[in-house]
Amino acid sequence: MTPKQLEYFVAVAEELSFTKAAKRLFVSESSVSTQLKSLEREVGCKLLYRDNHRVELTPAGSSFLVDALAIISRADDAVRRARAADQGPMGELRVGYIKGFERTDLGDMLYDFHMHYPNVRLSFLRENVAELYDALRAEKIDVAINLLYSPDRMRDLQWTEMRDYPLLAVVPANHPLAHRGRIRMKDLSGFPLVDIHRGKGGYGERETIAAALEEVGSTVRVSYVSEDVETSLLCVASGLGYALLPGYLTATLPRRGKVVALPIEGMEHQMHVVAAWLPTRKNDLLDVFLDEFLRTG
Repeated sequence: MTPKQLEYFVAVAEELSFTKAAKRLFVSESSVSTQLKSLEREVGCKLLYRDNHRVELTPAGSSFLVDALAIISRADDAVRRARAADQGPMGELRVGYIKGFERTDLGDMLYDFHMHYPNVRLSFLRENVAELYDALRAEKIDVAINLLYSPDRMRDLQWTEMRDYPLLAVVPANHPLAHRGRIRMKDLSGFPLVDIHRGKGGYGERETIAAALEEVGSTVRVSYVSEDVETSLLCVASGLGYALLPGYLTATLPRRGKVVALPIEGMEHQMHVVAAWLPTRKNDLLDVFLDEFLRTG
């Protein structure tokens, strides 16, 4: 029994016509007839009633049709799986990233990965710092591209450093400091701050700028508590105050927009971005991404 015999039988069974089956298969009627006779000899029973006027399935033919369709379907699946295996691994890689980091070359890294492994399904989680680490520990994502915390908070994780970014003061374009090329933290004393919330676990983006705010001292006056960095930008553009934001977010701000990003002395390498993962999490695709496509430095 050959795949061609099964294909010819299914065509005749579905068309109930040797003529239509031959046209569908782009072969002659005699070829179809020859293959069907050979199949019936091998099966050992008649599969079709046929005369000059009609073609019908026998009871044996009706039963055989079900199995023939299943065999053809499984063969097609086998071909697809073989071709997919030839193109590379299959599976899913779940990537979490800190809000705002989509403004970097993250998209290029993931594009390169997808082009090399088109059969791998990518999924994404865009969140704040605390929520990302919580999702990583809950195994909702395989890797978190996130801001680094102190080792005490990350003892259960492994990570590799990607790069450092400056912490900048983002102020409205009409702010008294907006014309400065560089400022010190104490220059911000007395001005209203658009702060950012802590996560449910008591930590978040706010922790990464705590040391910087200590230099401002007791003069910090919070005008608004934002839920994420993009909202902080909106608040600054609305004139609610200044915000302390990472360079990966401010690098793509328009030069003549409603806000201005000011470098801060001593904060040139304040924001450390890492790729973190659970050491107990086994996903070969994660190893491939970290080793071949994650860009650091």
